[in-house]
Amino acid sequence: MSYPIQDIILKQTLPITKPARRFGLKHWLACALLLAGSNDILAGNVDVPTSMTTTAPFASRQAALAALPPLMLWVWERPDDVRTWLNSNDITAKAAESPAKSIPSLQDQRIGIAVLDTTVMLRDGVANVRRRQQPLQLPAAWYSKTGLQHKAPVVPIVHIDLARGKHKPALNEKQKKTIVGAVLAAAARSPSQVVQLDFEVMHSQKPFLADVVRSTRAALPANVALSITALASWCVGDAWLSDLPADEVVPMAFRMAGDTPHMRNILEEDGRFPRPECQPSLGLSLDEQPWPGKLRSQRLYLFNREAWSATPMASWSVRLGSLLP
Repeated sequence: MSYPIQDIILKQTLPITKPARRFGLKHWLACALLLAGSNDILAGNVDVPTSMTTTAPFASRQAALAALPPLMLWVWERPDDVRTWLNSNDITAKAAESPAKSIPSLQDQRIGIAVLDTTVMLRDGVANVRRRQQPLQLPAAWYSKTGLQHKAPVVPIVHIDLARGKHKPALNEKQKKTIVGAVLAAAARSPSQVVQLDFEVMHSQKPFLADVVRSTRAALPANVALSITALASWCVGDAWLSDLPADEVVPMAFRMAGDTPHMRNILEEDGRFPRPECQPSLGLSLDEQPWPGKLRSQRLYLFNREAWSATPMASWSVRLGSLLP
């Protein structure tokens, strides 16, 4: 059975314990209209948050983040089916055999997904928002009658794409507010109470990224965790990330260009990057081998240039098993 992305994430409304500061119900509805499409909402195809006071599964963002599995698959913008990978987890497989039973707790899950939910394109002084268009298949046991079950290990990603050359973005206040709104809307759809911001910037653009992260954290509910990706170079010597109120920093130890030999040596020697904020999690790519011989991060995010459905889990199970805590 195919589960379009609208069924995977759009219909999952996150109950939260505290409204975001300065952002009321009207703002949430506006974000939903912007990102989901007003026609879908008017037609009744999308569940819009109607209550911001329902008790949340996790009382704190620290608890939500700690409950994520040790292996997270990055799922990008393509039709995909991750059930083979997710069902390779013995506990998940047992749940899939008995759809009537609830999914295992996140503490028992070994594999989850971080899925591209929204792309924000910054060009000149404008920010254009595009929701995911491609379907994704997940285990049926992860669903209830109303959508993804609370605590299902699914993290929506908001990716920021910057135009280059003569159309490079102005990085103005309007663009910042659009990004913050996109992250808030994705967070409202997150069954895991975790949302990830993927935003790579040049050195001169770091202040804008820092402002976005601070504004986003201030606007998010207190019990929703904010994860951000980071260039590997940001995690070596440069302390600017330590001042950002992100709950998780995921250094991407791949596509490192000229820094590759130096960064690989660091990981080989210590198993993680030196900056403390970059140590709990790490991002690797399937197509960049060999991986470091020892890794000390508690959570591994895995990038795949190909579809996960086209990548046999059996060929990676032993290698991944040796890396996971």
